[in-house]
Amino acid sequence: MDSRVALGLVIAAGVVLPGVADYFLHQAGFETAGAVVWGVGYASMALVVWYGWIRPLDLTGPGGGTEP
Repeated sequence: MDSRVALGLVIAAGVVLPGVADYFLHQAGFETAGAVVWGVGYASMALVVWYGWIRPLDLTGPGGGTEP
């Protein structure tokens, strides 16, 4: 599977699944549980995106140049 497709699926799942769970918990009268599920799901998605796609990037500037 292409990395871009996997990233899109992770982001979609990290937003849609906790959002749907939050909606149903809110409708059932468990507002606080819904908020917790939404927060944990979204934070987990952000952690997976960071660990899988952002952390491996080499974001250093050019090296070996002359210092001003």
